[in-house]
Amino acid sequence: MNKITFMSELSRRLRRLPKEDYDDAMKYYAEYFLDAGIDDNQDVTPLVGTVDEVASRIIDEASEKQIVKAETEGGAKNSSRAIWYIILGIFAAPIALPIAIAIVSVIFAVFVAVIAVVFSMLAAGAAVTLSGIGVICAAFWAESMAQVMLIVGAGLICFSVGIVLCIGFYKLGEVIIRGLIKLLRNIGKKKKDEVKAGGAN
Repeated sequence: MNKITFMSELSRRLRRLPKEDYDDAMKYYAEYFLDAGIDDNQDVTPLVGTVDEVASRIIDEASEKQIVKAETEGGAKNSSRAIWYIILGIFAAPIALPIAIAIVSVIFAVFVAVIAVVFSMLAAGAAVTLSGIGVICAAFWAESMAQVMLIVGAGLICFSVGIVLCIGFYKLGEVIIRGLIKLLRNIGKKKKDEVKAGGAN
């Protein structure tokens, strides 16, 4: 494959990467070929490998970087981007399309299920918090100071417990999602290794 075709195919395979990663990869290979003195029609495969191998390697490296970021910094954005990279890596690997679709479908189903569980837990914590506020408001209809103190105390307890639950469930959700990312990364890596082993045989 000559340089022009290689760069065109590489661009097509990396187009779903975030712009920063895409630009860095394309710039690297453009400068690499320029420094090596490769002309437009020269075969670059012996020099860098096939475009499939290069694209898969770039996505794997970007995926590892994003996964580390998700594990260290957390956050929904980092976690969702990490899972997106894993999906891109699976499609970039030399895996049969039906197998890739099946793997991604499983990933999507598990991800949706985990997100649903996390949101359910957060909703439960929020409900307890709101019930505490409601109980405190009920103190306006109390008939004595003792009732006011009792109702407000109960409301504050509910409110505090709700806040603690929200924070705890949020942290638990982060742990679950990080575990999911590791699991999905291992699944994708295992499938790629199986394909490589099969190709070697």
